[in-house]
Amino acid sequence: MVTPAKPVLRAAKPVLRAAGVRKSFGALEVLRGVDLTISAHQVVCVIGSSGSGKSTLLRCCNLLERIDSGTIELFGHDLGDERIDEDLVRRHTGMVFQAFNLFPHLNVLDNVTLGPRRVLRLQRGLAEQRAQEMLARIGLADKAAEYPDRLSGGQQQRVAIVRSLAMGPRLLLLDEVTSALDPELVAEVLDLVGELAHQGMTMLIATHEMGFARDVANTVCFLEGGVIVESGPPERIFGDPTEQATRRFLQRIVNAGRL
Repeated sequence: MVTPAKPVLRAAKPVLRAAGVRKSFGALEVLRGVDLTISAHQVVCVIGSSGSGKSTLLRCCNLLERIDSGTIELFGHDLGDERIDEDLVRRHTGMVFQAFNLFPHLNVLDNVTLGPRRVLRLQRGLAEQRAQEMLARIGLADKAAEYPDRLSGGQQQRVAIVRSLAMGPRLLLLDEVTSALDPELVAEVLDLVGELAHQGMTMLIATHEMGFARDVANTVCFLEGGVIVESGPPERIFGDPTEQATRRFLQRIVNAGRL
């Protein structure tokens, strides 16, 4: 995969700021004081073992889960405010899950246009025109009339990403988007995400793909036990981490042949 150059970042008001975020499920405390800031056009990759809290963190950022304490501000708005409009938050924060979550009874074109037509109130013709253009850019124009069960896993995940992009989100949350794919299908999805990074899409990505995180991220955060142990540019995190926990984790990744 040819990796495009990362965009140059400029100082801007943070898109998302988390401070002291805690979240428990019963007696299990999953997030134990997470601090995180994401600026416009920045790509932040969160790495860590399964169960470290990566998915929960992303779900808290668009109110699929409510935090127990701490604060999360999205575009300067406190997500802990009971008056906040959850639908508006999710309109501006697209999320793509591990499972593709496409509607099986709708074809590709209808999957992509449903949100713009129902939520953004776009006329069907305009929504379909935009969807066709987006599908053409990812090489799936000929699949517009197909149903999800006629697509490969990689194709379904690319459609799921396009469906989120069709809503014009200002922040894209990607939760282990390659974990359900066969190895030979991973590259086509990572290529698309890499292109989005190059185009300046602001993204928070939970991933097990270390090489991908190293190539596309502006900042890499290592999450362990619900705490961000270490964060910084990928060159430092992967080349010269300062924390022993980070070094142990990366050594396991190297030993497994994944970096």
